[in-house]
Amino acid sequence: MERGLDAYKLKLIAIPFMILDHFNSILSYAAHDNLNWPLLPSWISLITRFVWPLFIYLMIDGFYHTRSRIKYLIRLVIAALIMFAGTTIIYQFFDKTYFTKYSYITFLVDYNIFTLLALMFAFIWCLDNIKRKNHIIINVLLAIVIAFASLLAGGLIVFLPMPIIMWAFYGRKNKQCIGIFIYSLLLFIMALKTHFTIDAEMGVSLYDRLCMDSEWAIFTVIPFILAYNGERGKNTKFTKYLFYVFFPLHIWILIIASFIIEKL
Repeated sequence: MERGLDAYKLKLIAIPFMILDHFNSILSYAAHDNLNWPLLPSWISLITRFVWPLFIYLMIDGFYHTRSRIKYLIRLVIAALIMFAGTTIIYQFFDKTYFTKYSYITFLVDYNIFTLLALMFAFIWCLDNIKRKNHIIINVLLAIVIAFASLLAGGLIVFLPMPIIMWAFYGRKNKQCIGIFIYSLLLFIMALKTHFTIDAEMGVSLYDRLCMDSEWAIFTVIPFILAYNGERGKNTKFTKYLFYVFFPLHIWILIIASFIIEKL
């Protein structure tokens, strides 16, 4: 057994931070306004920011180790559609007035990590085919479509450089970490630019801006990447599908709880 953390253990570490992040964004304000619960500190968004890049990193690793890439992608797409359907049903039941022509895109993207992973997996597959000179024109066109879809899907384009960095330097952790740090620094500079060009007129502090534009904190994934030993870890049906079941369930529970609290 290699030293370090396997994929299963990394996911177990990420889960409580994921719950904390989603509790903060979905339920905390409803609980504050209706139950007088204290709001969580703004820096919560910073300490939880490693979660999505960690899952992208593990997805890239899975891209190279899976027995069937098409089955992997189909599994992600099905999970994204199931989560989309469940979220839509919940909102239809509790608040039909919420729906606009943009709501369905929102439900397909917001809090739906499977949509993100499916798009990123397909994008990396296209890049890998281009690198191997397999159907170059088709894969270039598909990659452009996926990038454009990510742009339209409410800001997913900000996620796109991460899988590119992880794929381009696959097997070279030091270069992956340097690339992630540089991208994180770029996002930090963009947040600073927003603060010094816009926030002064709105009265937003630098601290608040850095917590709102928290994607710059993705560099916090670096220690987890360095700790990863490349092993899958505990491998059972339960561990294989744990995340596929847990992720939508905890989101749905938080959304339902938020609606119930707002009606108190």
